[in-house]
Formats: sequence, C-alpha cells, structure tokens
Amino acid sequence: MDRKKKKQAAIKSVVKVEQLRKAMKQRFLDRTKKIITLVGGEDLYDYFTDIYLEKLFEIRYKMLKAIPAPGSSITKSRVIQFNKLLYELMEGVEVTFPNGNSIPISWYLEEGMTLASSINMFETDFDPKMKEVKECFSFCSRDGEFHNDLQDALIGIVSDTCLMLNDYNDHVYMADLDESPCFAEFNMGNEIIIDSFKPKKETIETRKGMRNAIRLGYFSEDFEWEHVNVKPSLLGFNTISLDIPLEIYITTHAFDRLQERINITPGIMHRILVLIFIQSEIPHRWKGDASHVEFRVSDEKVGYLVLKMDAGKLVIHTFLFLTNNDTFEGEKLGRLLSVVKEDKKYLEIDTLPAFNAYHIDKNEKLSKLFKEAGCGSLLKLGHLQEFTANQIADKDPESILHYLADAPYFRRQASQLD
Repeated sequence: MDRKKKKQAAIKSVVKVEQLRKAMKQRFLDRTKKIITLVGGEDLYDYFTDIYLEKLFEIRYKMLKAIPAPGSSITKSRVIQFNKLLYELMEGVEVTFPNGNSIPISWYLEEGMTLASSINMFETDFDPKMKEVKECFSFCSRDGEFHNDLQDALIGIVSDTCLMLNDYNDHVYMADLDESPCFAEFNMGNEIIIDSFKPKKETIETRKGMRNAIRLGYFSEDFEWEHVNVKPSLLGFNTISLDIPLEIYITTHAFDRLQERINITPGIMHRILVLIFIQSEIPHRWKGDASHVEFRVSDEKVGYLVLKMDAGKLVIHTFLFLTNNDTFEGEKLGRLLSVVKEDKKYLEIDTLPAFNAYHIDKNEKLSKLFKEAGCGSLLKLGHLQEFTANQIADKDPESILHYLADAPYFRRQASQLD
C-alpha cells in the first residue's frame, strides 16, 4: 500500500472511531435521561446540567464484559462466546425502582451505576436541588435492598452463563465478580474475571477391565476444585467395616450415554450430576450388584445412573433412560407391550429428545400406557425441547399406536371396552 492510500485508510479509521464514540455518547445520554426521568420525572432531570452529563460520560463505567484471568488458557473465541451468552441471558431481565418503574439490568450496570455513584458523592449542604436529587436516588445505596437484589441478579446471570458453557468432558468455567463495580465501587473497568478448569481423565480399574473416567467434582465458593466423596451406605451398599466416604468416578461411557439419551445442555446435566451426590439422602434402587441412582431433571425422574463399587471406588458405569431395558420402568413397559430393546429403538422412545418429539402427553391412550409403566414423569418434560442440543422434528404419536396395535396391553384395553 502506497503512502497516500495508507493516509486515507488512517483517516477513515479515525473517522469511524469518532463516529462510534459519538454514538456511544448519545446512547449514554439518552439512557441516563430515561433513568433520571423514571426515578423522579422531567422536573428532576432539569436539575442536571449539560456540562455535568458530559463529564459523567467521560468517567462512566464501561460496558460490563468478561476477560480471562491472568495466566488463563481460555481462548479468545471462548471469551467472545461467554460475553455473547452473558448478554443474551440479560435480555428481558429488569431492575425495578421503588416507584414501580423499571429498566433493563444492562442499563443499570453501566449508566445507572455511573449515575448513582456520582450522585452519592454530591455535597448537598447548600444546594436544595442536589439534596432532592440525592434523596430520590437514596434507594441506590450500596447497603440497600435494591443494590443487594441487583448483585443477586447479576450473580445468577453470570452463574447461568458458566453453567451453559460447562462440559465436564471438556472444561468447567468459573467467574469472579469481586472486581466489578457492582461489588467494588469505582472500579471503572467493569470486568468479570473468568477462568476454566479441565477435569482430569484417569484410567481406573473395574471388574470389567480398565475404564477411562473422571473423578466427580465442582467449584467451591472459593473457586477451588473440590471432589465429591460419598458414603457407600447412602447408595445401598452393605459396609462390613467403617462407612467411610469413597471417591466417586464417572466413566466417559456414562457421560456419552447421558449426552445421547438426555441430550440437553451438558452443563445442566453435569450440575444435576454433582447435586445428586451431595444430598444427605440419595434416592436409589438396588438391582443385582449395582445401585440405580435416580437422575431427575426439573424434579422429574428421567432415568438412572448405574453405579458399582470397584477397587475401593464408587464408579458410575452408565446412564439408563427410564424406558430402557434394565430399568424397573423399562422392564414393565416391555412386559405390558411384549416388546424388546430393538422395538423401543425403532419407535424412538429410548431417548428424551425423541420421546418429547411425540408430545405423548397430548395422546390419551399413550399417556395412560406410560403412566401405568411408571414413566409418567417423562410426560412433564416437553419444555426441555428448547434446551436440546440437537433439535428433533415433531413426530406423530399415532405411528406408535399403529406399530403396537397387536400388543397385549392394547388388546386388553380394547377387550375391556367391548
């Protein structure tokens, strides 16, 4: 590129930056006016001079964003993804003022907090107007209920962002809000520090041979990785000696079956997985030499984690969907219909996404069947379709009835009507 073209490109870049700055400034002023008006009306806004608002823009809190922790291995693309998801989750979330008016939380985290922090510093001894302004915004006090609710809302949104990106087969994310101005006033960066942890895959010994597995764990409130240990008695194992909490591992095969058969956001599944084993009572059923631990989504049972004791460890070997063979409900379903594993697979009732695609809850005959088999909980999970990693097109429930027309259950139902 010759000198003239370089100069033209530089000029265009400067112009573009200036245009962007003007747009940002106008947005800041428009939002600030809206906030002041919603809090105290047009008359209150008239107390603010143009010079004050111009200066306020110069010292504003920047747009809230996540940045990687020093030394973190998080990629730039993952940081971008985190920030994009963060703002998607903020959409529709509002903060409500004491007078009932509300604004988007994203406005308050930038323009609102800038305004509140500035007003909090006003000297009001000789200025009745500023005293009125300060009184109108007194609810923004850092130790007040409004700000506490704001902090709770932000913690929830950031936690959900981490949750949606978490995958124990890959990385687990954590976020530190302590340096953001919502928690540390006058920290102008308005940054969330994020870091990640990659759970270690190990090769462990089981009665069926060596298996790849991950030791179950989670981030503590101090952002330390803590492992989950469980007393065998909580899972139905007879302990001859002391009932000492044991390490718990989940095989990569079990992770794969969870993903295949539940197929919702991995972070949600894995959060549930951890929560199951830190309960004081763990719902389970015993079958053979294994403990079948209930796996619930939205408080509805969707299947079982099959757990055995191997070489002094508790090992989750697989996950069974509720209709699968080897579950109590799946076996009963098989007896009612005289069907086998291959039939269930053909009908595509052996995974949650495919099951939901039939909308069986709207079909009286099939609803009655699955409730009788003990699978009624699955009829209440249609709302999970939006969290399904790979969307499945709706299916016709009549196709199931057609395939099972000669099944013992439906023949018996028909004879009772005659």
